[in-house]
Amino acid sequence: MRTWKALLGTWALLCAAGCGHGEAARREEPGSGLRVECARGDEGACGAEESKEETRSKGGTVSARIWTLIAQGQFAEAQALIAESAAAGLISQQVAAKMLERITLLNTRLGQVPATLQRVADFPSQLRDLTLFQIKQLLERRDFTLATQAQLKLAEKLIEQQERLMEKVQ
Repeated sequence: MRTWKALLGTWALLCAAGCGHGEAARREEPGSGLRVECARGDEGACGAEESKEETRSKGGTVSARIWTLIAQGQFAEAQALIAESAAAGLISQQVAAKMLERITLLNTRLGQVPATLQRVADFPSQLRDLTLFQIKQLLERRDFTLATQAQLKLAEKLIEQQERLMEKVQ
């Protein structure tokens, strides 16, 4: 899990930083669309290539930044950035809804799962006040001071899959 976060963070940093040779030069040439060159003059270097403005991906770096904030547990900042980006049209409403849904899930406390699920065998009641994000961090760090690995995984499953588990119970 740490490797995944490190890779995501590195990717977001590289996307935000660009090629590193300075600011890319953008110029409009008649009939050929938008031309992007590296500040060193190496056209096509560092991933810069000819593209048309219409084919540019919507909110590429903003979206990556938001997912990075979510992965780091900075939910308030991520929610503010989602609201601003959606209002400005940098990300679609569907992507914004998906991000907000993920934040809501990660903020869900184990004590908020339905009472029926809290009656399962070996329910880790000592984790009742922890959020899914905190439980995932304990698992990632292999910190079993509050509960065993099996209890942490059970808590994670109860929060993430509560709809499916409720269907099974009924």
